[in-house]
Amino acid sequence: MDKKILRKQKMQERDSLSAEALQALSDIITRKVVRLKEYKASEKILCYVSCRSEVKTLNLIESALKAGKTVGVPKVYDNKMQFYKIDSLFDLESGYFGILEPKNNITKEENVLNPDSSLIIVPGLAFDTSLNRIGYGKGFYDRYFSENESASFIKCGIAFELQLCEKIEADANDQPLDMLVTEKDIIFK
Repeated sequence: MDKKILRKQKMQERDSLSAEALQALSDIITRKVVRLKEYKASEKILCYVSCRSEVKTLNLIESALKAGKTVGVPKVYDNKMQFYKIDSLFDLESGYFGILEPKNNITKEENVLNPDSSLIIVPGLAFDTSLNRIGYGKGFYDRYFSENESASFIKCGIAFELQLCEKIEADANDQPLDMLVTEKDIIFK
């Protein structure tokens, strides 16, 4: 199926979830992630900040901070994404497309996190069991993974089961995940 069509279809399906279902399913996914051996072994958790009908990540970010993990969230500049260290959710403000991101006083070079030894929590609209994903079409995560290919990190997608599809036709720039966590399953490479 064409990526644009699949993107639209999965967005509509995800948007159809009630606020209560969205939070309940997100809570299940968060509990599964924090129990992963990959999560426990990671020094750093690099995690997107959810918006709209994405899997909610604020509880996951808070859990990682409480567990003493180094936590980074992304900020986009000129089509480039970097993860910046935060110490609390109060370090965030509305940014790119209204998405919460690090405040300007946080986005200094010394706060850029190297992805080595990280578990990177990756968003998306559609995923398949071969761990391919379709994002929002801007390529931020695929470029970030390519730019940091010498680093050692784990790419963990989180999604609702309804975001799974039979097969995604990956192109040369698409970076497959290492694992995917849904409310029903954990899929490994």
